[in-house]
Amino acid sequence: MGTNLDVRLTRSQSGNILDIDFVGGLTGGPSAAPAAAAPAASSNHTAEAPACSSSTAVVLSGRKLKILEHRVHKVEMRTKDNGESEEELVVSNLRPFTLKVGVHDALDMPILDCSLPLRAALLYENGLPVKQTSSSEPLLVGETDVVALQGAATFKLRITSLSSHRDKQRFRIQVAPQEEELQRSEPQLCVVTDPMKSVTKLGRSSNPTMPSVAAPLELNGVEGLKRKYREVLDVQAQQIQHLQNTQQLILRELLSVTTLAQRLLDSPAGRCTDGMTFGEKSNRSTT
Repeated sequence: MGTNLDVRLTRSQSGNILDIDFVGGLTGGPSAAPAAAAPAASSNHTAEAPACSSSTAVVLSGRKLKILEHRVHKVEMRTKDNGESEEELVVSNLRPFTLKVGVHDALDMPILDCSLPLRAALLYENGLPVKQTSSSEPLLVGETDVVALQGAATFKLRITSLSSHRDKQRFRIQVAPQEEELQRSEPQLCVVTDPMKSVTKLGRSSNPTMPSVAAPLELNGVEGLKRKYREVLDVQAQQIQHLQNTQQLILRELLSVTTLAQRLLDSPAGRCTDGMTFGEKSNRSTT
């Protein structure tokens, strides 16, 4: 009785080992008969193909896209049909906005060693694709094709169509792999943004560029400015502290020089033959 053990490795496109399968059994004994008979039961399929595809499916299904940042031009409050209020994201068709997505694994950790070509497309709020009219420029312009490196990809996009020209419908951005086959094999590698209304003029009530609610964020304007200028404020605070320290050092040095000069004037070496100090004699001569 012997042992026949095969090791099957599943690798990623970059060559990393994603999964290891051990396939085999005992040969030469009574228990070998069922193992040998198993492949014969399905004569139309090989024994290795189902196992390999199953192992690959488990690994690939763990990859997914996640919105890390979605910066729009304005956030308004709108009333839904049921009377409830909600925040509405607004972008101008004259200005680009930024969308950043990440490639994560099943544990929601970024996959840093991947190179994944992605493409952004324009959808309606209901998920249907927006049809291109013959006489207009592309519906979505800017950096629509981006390769995700180090686990993330940043798109700089501009929607040319207006919601008012599309029956007041709002738009979403869909990000998915450029290869259609990869889209079908890994459906989780697809993500869509929250709906956005596209306008031409934002109006005076427009808020500074703010992220949408892709993750819990504070929408307070003061806090947004603090986050935006925090690094600059930290640098300025360090410079002010350095100037204060330098000023204190200069004051201490001036004090020590003044003390030393006073000691020299009060010492015997600092007195004239008539017993007065140089300072007293100087003051008398001026009077």
